[in-house]
Parts: sequence; structure tokens; C-alpha cells
Amino acid sequence: MTNTTTLTPVEPAAAGSAAKRPGRRAGTVGGDSREMVRLRRFMLTPMTVILLGLTAFPFAYSLWISLTDRTASGGGDFVGLRNYADLFGNDQFWHALRLTLVFCVVAVGAQIVLGFLVALGLNGLRREHRLLRAALILPMAATPVAVLFGWKVLLDPSQGVVNWLLGEIGLPQPDWLGTPTMAMVTMILVDVWMWTPFVVVILLGALGGLPAETIEAAHVDGARWAQRLRYVVLPHIKPFLMLALLFRGIDSLKAFDSFQVLTAGGPGDATTTLNMLAYRTGLQFLDFGKGAAVSTLLLIVAIVFGKVFMRFMRREARA
Repeated sequence: MTNTTTLTPVEPAAAGSAAKRPGRRAGTVGGDSREMVRLRRFMLTPMTVILLGLTAFPFAYSLWISLTDRTASGGGDFVGLRNYADLFGNDQFWHALRLTLVFCVVAVGAQIVLGFLVALGLNGLRREHRLLRAALILPMAATPVAVLFGWKVLLDPSQGVVNWLLGEIGLPQPDWLGTPTMAMVTMILVDVWMWTPFVVVILLGALGGLPAETIEAAHVDGARWAQRLRYVVLPHIKPFLMLALLFRGIDSLKAFDSFQVLTAGGPGDATTTLNMLAYRTGLQFLDFGKGAAVSTLLLIVAIVFGKVFMRFMRREARA
């Protein structure tokens, strides 16, 4: 007796329909993806054009002006790199570059160190944490020009409150903004007062994300406070330290409002940084070509700093 097994054949139409379904799905997904890409490009195009108009065009125009001899009395002929050659041969340019670098290194270094110490102190607080954080960010939140005019009144050598208090306790009363060395020291102190809270806010967020179990484990293992700080805390917040250093470094290179309000680049040229030199040359002496050249060189210094710093950060991340 022979057993026969009956197989139900698959209809060609059904098989063809099943075979086409995945293809249609893939095509639909691909179509949706292409439509989304087109939609994103369409929505980003207006903002991209606006940003290019606000950044690329002014930069290109400034670069062109730096290659001409344009002044308030006329000119505008193409002179190539003559403005840059004149600047490189001018002692005032090198003096301004040196002051810019000194201000950047000392002010930003002090902000990083003080910001780190203040963040460590605030991180251990509970109830007072929010109140103190709000109080600390007031210098950064206030209008810079208004704050700077306030400092100018406070530091007045004859009527300022600071010198009056120093005299009351028998300390010397310096001319904060009237002598070359003290003027630059004052500029650094004011910048540290204004922008240390920025570093504090960044590092407080970093310290808040540090796992408490890691600290407790290091403490149980017998690690002292300095060892916990070096081997546990610093490696965790190092990327945030680098970020704060990058932001503050670039911002201090182009500092202008504090110098203009407090010293106007003086006394003499004791606080004439590159940004102040560009302002004096281009807008006070009306030598637009050389003023634009100073601005371009300042931009190059900021770009080089950013590139070197980013390369250092990548190397540290690989290590």
C-alpha cells in the first residue's frame, strides 16, 4: 500500500506578490529617507545662507581691505602683503601681541585654578549649593559694560571706595589704572572676577556627575585626599577642564570691552592688546588697511590656538 503526500502548490500570483512586498517596503523606506534628507536641506538652507552672509562676507571683505591702502582720505589700491610686512616690522605690533598673550595666559590660568577650587568647595554643600551658585554667576550674568563702569568708579584713585578702604586699614593706595604695570594687573583681576564663575559652573556640572561609589571605594582603599583628587577626580573632569580652557582662551584673546572701558589701551600703550591696536589703527587713526590686517592676524592667532589645543585634546583622548 503506497502512501502519497499531497503538496499544496503555491500560486504564482501569490508568490510574486510575496516577493514584491519586501522590495516595496525597502523602496518606501528609502524614499522616506530621501524625502527627509531633502526636507532637512530645505529647512537648513535659509539659516546657512544667513550665517554665511553674517560671517563669510564680512571676513572676506575685511581680508580684502587688509590687502589695500584704504584710509579715510581715499586710496583703496591693492598693495598685497605690504600692510602685514609693515606690522611685522613695527615694535608696537609685537608689544601688543606680547601683552595679549600675557593677559590670556595669566587671566585664564587664574580662572581655571580658582574655578576648580571653588567648584570643589561648593560640591560638598547641599542646601547652600543653589544659593551660592546663583550668587557666584552674578558677575557673568550682569551687563559687562555696566559692571566695568562700576569697577572704574570703585578703582578711582581719589574718590574710589577701594582706595578709601585701603587707606582706612593703613595699606598703600595704588593708582590702579594710571600706571603701566598696575593697569595690566587690574585688567587681569577684573577679568578673573568676571569669568571665574563660568569655569565654576562647568566644573560643578562635571563634579556632579562623578559617581560617589568611586570616591568611597578609593577612600576605603586608603587613598588620601590628594590621591583621590589626582587619580579619581581630575581624570573624570579633565575633558570639562579642557573645554573651559578652550572657551576662555579664545575669548580672552579677543577681549575688547574691558580694555576700552577701563583704560582705553593706556596709560600710553601699556594695555594695548591686539584688539585694541586694531581699534586704534582702524577707527581712531582711520588707517583701515592696517587695522584690518591687525584683525586678520588676531584671527589667525585664535585659529592656531584652537587647532593646537584641539590636537592636544585628541592626543590625550587616545592616551
